[in-house]
Amino acid sequence: MLGTELLKVRLIAGVLSGIIGLLVFLMIHHFWIAPIWFILPIGLLIAAIGGLAVGWTYHELSSSLPPRPWSTLVVVALIGIILAPSIILAELRQPLFTLTETGAELSVSVAYVAAVFTLELLVTATLLGGLAGWLIGRTPRAVLATGIAGLVFALGPGHNIPFLGNSPATGKGIAILLVIILSAAVVLVETSAMMSGWALSQNE
Repeated sequence: MLGTELLKVRLIAGVLSGIIGLLVFLMIHHFWIAPIWFILPIGLLIAAIGGLAVGWTYHELSSSLPPRPWSTLVVVALIGIILAPSIILAELRQPLFTLTETGAELSVSVAYVAAVFTLELLVTATLLGGLAGWLIGRTPRAVLATGIAGLVFALGPGHNIPFLGNSPATGKGIAILLVIILSAAVVLVETSAMMSGWALSQNE
């Protein structure tokens, strides 16, 4: 019974972390690039669904993680490691866009962009997520949860990685990504700890 309650707590914490990550992204984008608040409704839905996967992953790995605040740093590092191959690959190939006076124009075919997005980002994040789940959690559920979370990280905060590679916006994109990941990780770990303490007290 307690295990079920803790899972619920971590799922809720995951949803909250996803929503906070989205809001942080929109705020930074508003002041640093351009307002894009029109994506908020669909963004909230995607963030909540993605947050469920992240919360499940945290539940499966939590027993193998160090205590707070170090667990927050481990979560940040884990997400960074999962997304690192796509960042490196993006820097090793030609840019997908060419900057002009009127904006950015595709310099490759749409099919090539789709292949890059799928293979460089989605596949690497999913596979590395599953591998991380095995190395940390050592269970099939940890592999599945972390693999799905890797896919979520790629589709969510990491979705621009293939497009920013080898471009003037690379540094800005990585900086925004780091702030989002750190914000979401803090909310995930601290909310989970607070609500877990409440759940434990209710079962005493």
